[in-house]
Amino acid sequence: MEIEELTSKLIQFPTVNPPAENLHDCASFIKDYLSSQGFSSQVIEFEKGWPVVISENGNKNDKLIMLNGHYDVVPTGDVNKWKYNPFSGKIIDDKVYGRGSTDMKGGLAVFMKVFTEIADKVNYNLIFTAVPDEESGGDKGSKYLADRYKPDLVLISEPSGSDSINIGEKGLLQVKLIAKGKVAHGSLPSLGENAIMKLVKDLIQLEKIKEIEIKIPDNLIEAMTARIPSEIAKNDVLRISFNPGVIKGGVKVNVVPDYAEVEVDMRIPPGINSGEALNIVRSLVKQGEIIPLDISEPNYTPPDNEFVKKLENIIYKQLGIKAKKYIITGATDGRYFRYKGVPVIVYGPGELGMAHAYDEFISFKELRNSYTVIKDYLLTLF
Repeated sequence: MEIEELTSKLIQFPTVNPPAENLHDCASFIKDYLSSQGFSSQVIEFEKGWPVVISENGNKNDKLIMLNGHYDVVPTGDVNKWKYNPFSGKIIDDKVYGRGSTDMKGGLAVFMKVFTEIADKVNYNLIFTAVPDEESGGDKGSKYLADRYKPDLVLISEPSGSDSINIGEKGLLQVKLIAKGKVAHGSLPSLGENAIMKLVKDLIQLEKIKEIEIKIPDNLIEAMTARIPSEIAKNDVLRISFNPGVIKGGVKVNVVPDYAEVEVDMRIPPGINSGEALNIVRSLVKQGEIIPLDISEPNYTPPDNEFVKKLENIIYKQLGIKAKKYIITGATDGRYFRYKGVPVIVYGPGELGMAHAYDEFISFKELRNSYTVIKDYLLTLF
């Protein structure tokens, strides 16, 4: 089965998460594919209902390399806005269309094919893993794998683009602000205490967090600005970003609200940790209560890491391209391994701007370029 066809087959499993549907069917397909190529595998549910596929080549060498990818996808949105059925896996004009094609069933297909072709040819322990929940945080898949294994390297085929290497990511600080007041008739607001106005004052204060300059490690500045226009990088990448995403409050236009809340998404660059960032939040918010929702630390693999440099060389050898190394503003499952001190490289096929988009697709060129690079990389790693 060619990579394009394998990608199409994976897309045809509508593994939407949430609500985490069709996971077992897709996991069984992956397991059966590995078996058909002569490699036994197991499906483990670290938490019930969340199947993780694991296959090892059985090499007893003390070197361990892990391939890691996820097979869940985000919801499709309005299906009427898709040119083709989002789960058709339609192949046309050297592209494979469908939800998850770029993020990341194309990358997973590359790993499946490469693993079955070279796992019995390398002189180290190679382990393939496919997880079901990256799109909902990764705590039911990769988090357990990071506790269970201590690889020398984790390679994740999220869509970096075949000409680029993702070496890290900003941290996450999502909080809920709650303001409380006193109910009164809207025509006599002085008799009440408006929770919405208190919340607005806190938001205006909290927005100042994006003005705080962070001392970015010198060896990361180039990677953090590699793929982002300079003004956006200055505002959103090199500093703590600020985005109120959900706001609720009040019951009726003529009632003084006694409750309001807002959920704020902030991303933390290397150079500050989540505890320090949360202390800044506490210093700025005076009117209401702060409830942390989701927190992760900024994490990265150094640009001069030996595994990164080796991959750069292979990309140049195979594609004739000097690869860009960059740090993303979002998050991947790679953070769970980096928290354990394991180097992680994110490299895989993908189309810029296509992840989570309508009419998502992946090109044959991206699939084949990544396949060629990853196969050569793993065959010559040690």
